[in-house]
Amino acid sequence: MKIQEQDQFHGAALTQIVEHLSFKALNRASEKYGHYLVNTDRHVFAKYSTATHSPWSFSFKLNDLEAIQAEIDAQNIVFLCLVCGTTTVCALNEDEFSKLIDLRSPTSQWIRVEVPLRGSCHVSGSLGALKHTVPHNSFPVKVFA
Repeated sequence: MKIQEQDQFHGAALTQIVEHLSFKALNRASEKYGHYLVNTDRHVFAKYSTATHSPWSFSFKLNDLEAIQAEIDAQNIVFLCLVCGTTTVCALNEDEFSKLIDLRSPTSQWIRVEVPLRGSCHVSGSLGALKHTVPHNSFPVKVFA
């Protein structure tokens, strides 16, 4: 089977999850590519940008927003894992990404990750920016916290 670009980038995030001490299982959570179930209770939606340097932009189409909202409505724990080229994975929990994108929007939404030299991730989106930065070392720990 030929290796697709998306598989390489998702693999960067999934490998770090699998190597974490709290990891037990990884499954496909739905028919949606990039939607994974970690252990038995954590839904991870992975997206990637092939840009070689900061900033990295991620778009969320209507079907992305609906899939994420469906898991939240089911009271599941949800994370967005944004693979920023070959530089970092920026993990966002529901509290963080709900400040950035409107999951009930009828139009596409976006998130942008910017990393200044030797700095943490500065994250903004359709609704505004996070007031705090996201450290590189918060992933994959955040997914298991």
